[in-house]
Amino acid sequence: MSESQPGDETVSRDDEPSERIEDLRAQVDLLRNENERLRKEYTRARQAGYRRTAFGLGAVGAVAVAGGVLFPAAREVLFVLGAIGVFGAVLTRYLTPERFVAAATGERIYAAQADTLGDLTDQLGLEPTSIYVPVDGEPPARLFIPQHSEFEIPDETALKRPLVVGDSDAERGASFVPTGGMLFREFERSLTGSLGSEPETVAEQVADALVEGFELARAAEVSVDADAGRVTVTLMGAVYGDADALDNPLGSLLAVALGEALGDPVRLETARSDDELVLTCRWDVENPASETDRETESATETTDVETADGETDR
Repeated sequence: MSESQPGDETVSRDDEPSERIEDLRAQVDLLRNENERLRKEYTRARQAGYRRTAFGLGAVGAVAVAGGVLFPAAREVLFVLGAIGVFGAVLTRYLTPERFVAAATGERIYAAQADTLGDLTDQLGLEPTSIYVPVDGEPPARLFIPQHSEFEIPDETALKRPLVVGDSDAERGASFVPTGGMLFREFERSLTGSLGSEPETVAEQVADALVEGFELARAAEVSVDADAGRVTVTLMGAVYGDADALDNPLGSLLAVALGEALGDPVRLETARSDDELVLTCRWDVENPASETDRETESATETTDVETADGETDR
């Protein structure tokens, strides 16, 4: 019987960790390759759906054209249908997206930004109030979060800095680039016409873009009370459905669009109702301090008038 040498045992024990590391590396490579394969399969499946749609439209167009040749009485209508089918097939085929990003991926990326923004505003002791102020340049608005409940909107120069230190305490707060700022330009390019000038028109345009254009919600309902300066958009099946997160992208786009159309600061409020995300925008944002000043000025003017009348009577 051969005796094992102490040196052999040492080599065997040293080799075991390295072998496990190699096995783990092989498993990681295998999982990485499988993940890449699944992504390609998912993309291929989505693109195949578009291609089938294009093929169907092309087939309908070809049948309509052939029918126009065979049936002269309905030739004009059939040729129009055929042209529409062929044109739709070409657009669907060549405008098929090459890359698809899962909604969960965008939600996780936004969640990290929202948590950071929330922690920052909490540490600075800012009010939970989101004011979207239209400005010149890019993006077309800034998100102003005031330090006090009685606030005033700072000027555009002050809003260009993250920390806003105005001439008075009422103007102090923080200013950020809103998530809906750059998205607004993409939304503007997707419009068939120009951005509306009335709150109801703008709200309908944004709701349609969120559902049909960006596919960030399943359905939307719009309610407008122009006299009260309020727009409410209720979204069903919203992708970014966290109502507690600061600067919700869907509400941010709505507030930026309204601010751009009306030329006034817009306050955004978000809430949840069952499976619905409720976005409420208010404009003509009144500062309670300014309201008090106006009442004081009005009372002073009234006193002056009464004093003048008393002197006249005497």
